[in-house]
Amino acid sequence: MKSKNGNILYNTEAAPPGKQNNYETAYRKAADKLCQSAIEDIASRSGASVIAAGSSKALLLHFLEDEIHVAHPEISVSYHNKTQDVPMWAKILILHYLTRAAGTPARSEQITFKQMEGGLAYYPAFQRRSIIPLLDAYGFDPEKFMKAGTASGGHRSTLGEHALSFLAFPRVEVAFVLWKGDNEFPPAGSVIFDSSISDYLSTEDVAVLCNMIAVKILKSARIT
Repeated sequence: MKSKNGNILYNTEAAPPGKQNNYETAYRKAADKLCQSAIEDIASRSGASVIAAGSSKALLLHFLEDEIHVAHPEISVSYHNKTQDVPMWAKILILHYLTRAAGTPARSEQITFKQMEGGLAYYPAFQRRSIIPLLDAYGFDPEKFMKAGTASGGHRSTLGEHALSFLAFPRVEVAFVLWKGDNEFPPAGSVIFDSSISDYLSTEDVAVLCNMIAVKILKSARIT
């Protein structure tokens, strides 16, 4: 998928050609790690709930606008509130969150992607995939961004006039902020996190998550 100005976004709806085996390997690795932890411990650290699943138990996890059912210890990932399959990339992201979750509270200390481990070196790619596409679409019309973002599950944030916060996981919140361009200054944007995010997702997973939210916002604008 590309923005109107050609900035490439991650393909977060299907594994790119030749990548299916890599995705399967990453999924199996994450599932093998998760099944080694007690389900109650996972729930306590991640903010998920433990629910009955027949004669066994499962995790019920908030993921953006969806509820996710994660069977345990025989790991499987499915939507709790709809019938279609969860995309493989999303399954991996969900399992990474559950395995990494440290249970630490929010620190009320705001950081950007550049401040994450390895974030500075990767920032140009992150910007191309998660910020510039939104600036291409909404940089001179941030009210349209607010409308599309709200329709995508975002909520107004106090971080700026045109800022939206998305609760990605129970303990991971992502805020997108846009500043309107004019004849003198180009539009600008940023993505802001609580510094505790590294206790729940790797820098690479944060990049994928932010791109996924950007795609949701862009798609929402086409149908609203």
